[in-house]
Amino acid sequence: KQWYQRRVRGLAIPRVSIEEPKRSTKDIRRSEHLIRPTYSTKNTVNSARVNELIEEQLKRQGIRCSGDVCELYLANNKFVDVPSLAEYRALHVLWLNNNKIYTIDFVRTNYQITELYLQQNMIVSIAGALRHLSCLQVLMLHANQLTCSHTTVKELKNMLSLHTLNLFGNPIAQEECYRLLVINSIRSLKLLDRQTVTYNEIAAAKRLFLPELVKIKESIKFGRREFKESPLPKQQTRLSGSLRFITTGKIPHSTIEFAPRRNTTPMSYSLFDWEASGREFLYSKTRSPPRKLTVSIK
Repeated sequence: KQWYQRRVRGLAIPRVSIEEPKRSTKDIRRSEHLIRPTYSTKNTVNSARVNELIEEQLKRQGIRCSGDVCELYLANNKFVDVPSLAEYRALHVLWLNNNKIYTIDFVRTNYQITELYLQQNMIVSIAGALRHLSCLQVLMLHANQLTCSHTTVKELKNMLSLHTLNLFGNPIAQEECYRLLVINSIRSLKLLDRQTVTYNEIAAAKRLFLPELVKIKESIKFGRREFKESPLPKQQTRLSGSLRFITTGKIPHSTIEFAPRRNTTPMSYSLFDWEASGREFLYSKTRSPPRKLTVSIK
């Protein structure tokens, strides 16, 4: 210990400096091991492994240009992160199932993907990652960790070509009315969680989430609005013709009113015999102009 004396108001106040305890070499090595950034090294090794697998597949298929790649199979490799696949612009099918992926930011520039297999991973959210995939038809996201159903549905809402979707095995699948919410939000679905989407489910989803629209549609029959109270007075009725009269009592001559006649446009239909004209053209020496029959109806 070191002692320093200071005179304050004629008094000597000792100041004690507390020394840090001496650490052994083992403790120093442990602390250095904790401080070392291991995540970046894992990412570099992971991305290198992904690139090696892609190069092996290209060599097997005999593909030299990355723009000719239409399908990639990277499943069952325990990948934590996948580098960007921007160079494969013509990619249509991507297999990344049975890995340990947390985010799916690697397909931000792949606009032509139609089938995406991401089942059995550790994906927590898909917000902002799949919205641009307007050509997506098949999406497998079952057995992941998706927790918010509203963000998931919002991301897939504008996909007009999506007909097959799997979300079972996620926490969102345990929510109430989960299936009806997905069916009402994604109108193009035909197969959800390995079960076909029925007409009764679509109607039930509309009644649950769009009750006002359902009431309006149910009040419309044969193209006209069905009123509970008829717009015309009860005493008046309309006959099949141009007469309008009062039904109470006798029908005097003065109560008959003729409605104005509507102006109708004439309709014409033309008939032309192509077979007869072809025969005359081939066999007859005197070629007469083809005959056309026109009937006008007013």
